[in-house]
Amino acid sequence: MFYRRLYSNDSGIINDPVSRISLFHIKQVLKQKNINTIDGHACLVTECPICNSEKSKKANIYINKTTGYFLCYKCSSKGEWNILEKFLLTKSTKANNMQKELKTLRNATKVQEDYATKWNNIMKSNQKIADLSSELYEEVLNTFSLPRISQEDILQLNGIYAAVPALYFPLIAFDTVVGYKVLSCKPELEQTVPISNVSGFILYKQKDSKSDATAVVVPTIHDLLALASRKAANVIICLPYNLQHLPQQLLPNFENFKKLILWFGNDEPSWSTARQFAKKLNEKRCYFVRPIDTQPRPKLAADRNCDLKHILANAQPIWHKSITIFDDLRQDVLCDLQNIDRVQGIKWKRYPALNRILKGHRRGEFTILTGPTGSGKTTFMSEYSLDLAMQGVNTLWGSFEIRNARLARIMLQQMAEVPLEDNLDKFNIYADAFNKLPIYFMTFHGQQNIKVVMDAVMHATYVHDIAHVIIDNMQFMMGMSEEMTDRYWKQDKIIAQFRNFATQYNCHVTLVIHPRKERDEELTALSIFGSAKASQEADNVLIIQDKRLTSIKGKKYLQVAKNRYSGDLGIMLLEFDKAKLSYAYKKKVKSEEVNKTKEVKETKEDIFSIQN
Repeated sequence: MFYRRLYSNDSGIINDPVSRISLFHIKQVLKQKNINTIDGHACLVTECPICNSEKSKKANIYINKTTGYFLCYKCSSKGEWNILEKFLLTKSTKANNMQKELKTLRNATKVQEDYATKWNNIMKSNQKIADLSSELYEEVLNTFSLPRISQEDILQLNGIYAAVPALYFPLIAFDTVVGYKVLSCKPELEQTVPISNVSGFILYKQKDSKSDATAVVVPTIHDLLALASRKAANVIICLPYNLQHLPQQLLPNFENFKKLILWFGNDEPSWSTARQFAKKLNEKRCYFVRPIDTQPRPKLAADRNCDLKHILANAQPIWHKSITIFDDLRQDVLCDLQNIDRVQGIKWKRYPALNRILKGHRRGEFTILTGPTGSGKTTFMSEYSLDLAMQGVNTLWGSFEIRNARLARIMLQQMAEVPLEDNLDKFNIYADAFNKLPIYFMTFHGQQNIKVVMDAVMHATYVHDIAHVIIDNMQFMMGMSEEMTDRYWKQDKIIAQFRNFATQYNCHVTLVIHPRKERDEELTALSIFGSAKASQEADNVLIIQDKRLTSIKGKKYLQVAKNRYSGDLGIMLLEFDKAKLSYAYKKKVKSEEVNKTKEVKETKEDIFSIQN
């Protein structure tokens, strides 16, 4: 089974196999083939079996210990574990037909794009930052609002200045250019090429430094330059995609570091991202700069003339033992109090009323949405999740009731805010914009085994740093069984698994469930189909109430029936805009106020003309 991104032209974003590979199985296969391995922090490291038998020394191949994904930088081979396993089995056979298959497998793994040539073309048509005159270099620092770093210190980054104006910095993996970052003169706007799955980062190493076992990891070029300008650390790493995504292809580059200090921002999303990335990098070697007011991100800390070395010296380990005391938690409590608005979560831009009740969307929570058949649960949830995805929340959709193409069409129209059938000439513009959103779709449909679904969800969460999973809906995923008691037991089991997943992976899960068939009464938290476990396990219970068919003045509204975070309950009116397929009412309210203002103004003018 697979999950994928729609509207993708990038060869790096394809249907990814999600069969879960155990580390024991990988080690067992390698042992059977008498292949010696080094057990690294995130990868198994061994001599590459795919490299052709040359006189020169073979390079290392890195095998991800969680997914089995392999990568060799010398022969440019990469792929899933099942390909490497098949290659190892085929290589031990000397039959002619097997040798042909071996050649086919070897060619199939070499899919890395040549960015070294692209980088050379950029260098030829532009100037190196290190070669700029002192006057022009000073102008560049001012134009891009860069920290006051000397040309000698910035030399090793191999940056390029283009008259556009723009700055280019290469992404390096084992001394090879695998992509680049583009910094525009707009406030800290960074773009990365390729747009996903790059295997390199920007590395700064202080000249003549002997200690390189510890690295400080930062999200932006500005942060890297701020630390480098103050000589606060010997080794500084700038991530390719800021805090959006940490590709598994990047992990081999971190293997040589014994200690990683993650210095992101002083807000809740940055802290959540630090914990998420640390799980990939191996928590036991990861430290983080605690996000409190006196320890902002490196660029701000440098601007405020903070002692950067002192902040780094006070970095705390992310990994904790099973038992702790309040003294270990007091800084976490202080962090929450100082960032109360950010701790509340990411705010919806289309649903301000929901912000007042739920306060925001938070990682690690479990939300249930229910409502009558045909009440618009899928349409509402697609816009609800789209709003968050447009703010950078990595989202995984599991639509078991409707096809992905139809779901994507709904979300595309909600993003464009115009009827698509009337604007076909702009379809490619809308589709390209939608493709840039961090939204992934599971390709399941109808009844599925929960183990297969959970494997897909866990794999996607690890590989793509998913922060929000939507399952629509649970009854379609479960299918039918003969005994009602079996269905209740099966549903409770599914709910328990998603609840545990949300907590363990610090990922928000939203589960759409049909209610029981009841009389024309208002739905409650107890109306959710099955036993009471669903409402008990949920952090939030959202109910779409539709009174339009039972009352002349009836309305449709979203009721927050449970809110574990703040305890606030309430309702939000749902007024549907058919042209936009949207329940967002903020802009509509503004337009109504404008119309009322116009009417009042026209009335006053009429009265004034009559008086005259």
